[in-house]
Amino acid sequence: MSKWLGSRNSCGAVPLIVGAILVVSTTPAGASTSRVVSPEFDAPSGLAVSGSHLWVTNNANSSVSEIDTTTGAWLGTYRSSAFGFSHPGAIAAVGADVFVANADNTITEIDGANGGLVRRIVGSTYRIANPVAITSIGDTVLVLNSGPSSSITEFSASTGKYLLNIRGAAYAFANAAAFATIGSNVFVADKGNNSVTEVNASTGRLLRVIASQGLSAPDGVAIGSGNVWVADEATSAVTEISIATGHVVANKTDAQGSYGFWHPTVMVSTGPNIYVATPLGTSPMVTKVSTTTAKPYWYMCNTNGPYYFSVLSAFAISGDDLWVASQTGANSKTPGARTGALTELSLGSGALVRTLPTH
Repeated sequence: MSKWLGSRNSCGAVPLIVGAILVVSTTPAGASTSRVVSPEFDAPSGLAVSGSHLWVTNNANSSVSEIDTTTGAWLGTYRSSAFGFSHPGAIAAVGADVFVANADNTITEIDGANGGLVRRIVGSTYRIANPVAITSIGDTVLVLNSGPSSSITEFSASTGKYLLNIRGAAYAFANAAAFATIGSNVFVADKGNNSVTEVNASTGRLLRVIASQGLSAPDGVAIGSGNVWVADEATSAVTEISIATGHVVANKTDAQGSYGFWHPTVMVSTGPNIYVATPLGTSPMVTKVSTTTAKPYWYMCNTNGPYYFSVLSAFAISGDDLWVASQTGANSKTPGARTGALTELSLGSGALVRTLPTH
């Protein structure tokens, strides 16, 4: 097990930033895109990996950026009105394409190979409303809709055809915040109901609602080692739930170990570990936790990096590395990062690989 680095109280903010550069290139012939080489982000809010490319939604300026995960090279930023980007947030790679959820309740599908527009998913039939997360099971794309009328919309990735909308009082959706899948089942963390709902995605059948048992404003969810892991934003804890029984195994807080949790939100899992984001305050950080022992390996923050985290919003995993999106550059010394940044860490040690932008 790696050495735990520092303590929760030792992590602090690092002072500000300076300028930026904008370089514009022409769109390649035949491409149905407007690709701008702009080595800056603007409130990056979602991350998705497709092959060796990392796709980033820029919520503030309604664009999507493309990064080479091997070299960190900036491949371009897509801004054409044809895409219909509207303050995009959630994003997912499905097969060879990338699906982007927009604030105007539409989905934009991009060809992951050339950045071309494939289609836009629009219309009341899909019942998309305030989309906050997007994922897939096979050829089925699932969109999590938040707010009082929370639901799950499903459509075909290959054809765009509407399939299903999962909603209703029985599901106990009050303000869905995040979801995770295992097999054909979906676990939805509902921040408004202090609960986790399990649904069969193929049929829409409700399997169970897991409520109380320490769940408090769950704002993130991941699956690992046969259990569901939930970030409890209100109590600065992570709750472990058995998939087999639906019962809470444990609630972990910083008082029980060096977790560094402080209103945790975003979560991601890979192998026998989960990674948890503490996004706000003077010490934004990422914590690595074993899903087999529930013990922390390390947490990384601005004073033991330097990582320059600020308002953490999304995770993505590429090979042996974890990519972390910061929506602002308030803690960054990196020129050009004033509107947001990406940090690449080693999944194993948490060591800093690179920070983008680099200029």
